[in-house]
Amino acid sequence: MNNRRKKRNKRIIIGFFVVVILVSVIGFFVGRKQSRLEKTLSNSISMIEYYIIKKPISFVNDIFNEYNDLKDVYDENRILKEKLDSYVNIESENEVLQSEIKKLKKLTEMDYLPNDYKTKAASVQIRDQTNWNDEITIDAGSLNNVQEGMAVCDSKGMIGVVSHVTEISSTVSLLTSENPSNQIPVMIINGDQTIYGLLKNYDVNKKVLNITLLSGIDKLEKNAKVYTSGLGGDGKCPKGIYIGKAKKLVTQSDGTTMTLTVKMAAQFKDLSYVSVVKKVNGNEE
Repeated sequence: MNNRRKKRNKRIIIGFFVVVILVSVIGFFVGRKQSRLEKTLSNSISMIEYYIIKKPISFVNDIFNEYNDLKDVYDENRILKEKLDSYVNIESENEVLQSEIKKLKKLTEMDYLPNDYKTKAASVQIRDQTNWNDEITIDAGSLNNVQEGMAVCDSKGMIGVVSHVTEISSTVSLLTSENPSNQIPVMIINGDQTIYGLLKNYDVNKKVLNITLLSGIDKLEKNAKVYTSGLGGDGKCPKGIYIGKAKKLVTQSDGTTMTLTVKMAAQFKDLSYVSVVKKVNGNEE
């Protein structure tokens, strides 16, 4: 055991002297002025350290920083694009809603209807391309007291007649159909004269209604207006619904039959909302 203790003490003493020598050597080199060769070696080592170690590390750090910056810019652009897309969608929805509000407002401002009639607003559910000019389907039916033969209007004038009714929807035959299901009785206010006739058909090429007159007329007044006469018998298509303005009077080849062309007031290109016209009687509020 004494031998082991002696060896350990010897190692401690040797270690102490080694540390003292190292400190002395370091102090000597640090304290004295470096020679030109030592300075050159020191500078060379510093340059090697900079270009081989420090600069590559700095370059890699710069690349990572640029990547992070680009990623941040990309994320910001993506978020901005999503917000822009959302804004465009909101703007489009707003335009549609504004258009619908405008159309509905016009329906509430119809001033051409007689006072003893009321209207039921409805939206157009179906307008097929194959029979675009013939019919539409609206979202009002027998549950809304809609009946066949009732007149249907837009904000400007009459567009057609209800031809088929279910509980929740109705089919409307349009005045622009080349093959109308029935002839609507009409009247023409020609100055002080009232002339009666039947709505015959629609001329697709000239975009006018043809009306067969039931009584003679000497001279067609400018801007003579055409209305429903209410003389159909069932009373469902009431008197006084505006159709349009008389345009031209034509005498047929037989010399006795006269046809009147009418430019309709209603707009058939965009039928989104319509009104079904119902007569107010003692049983209705």
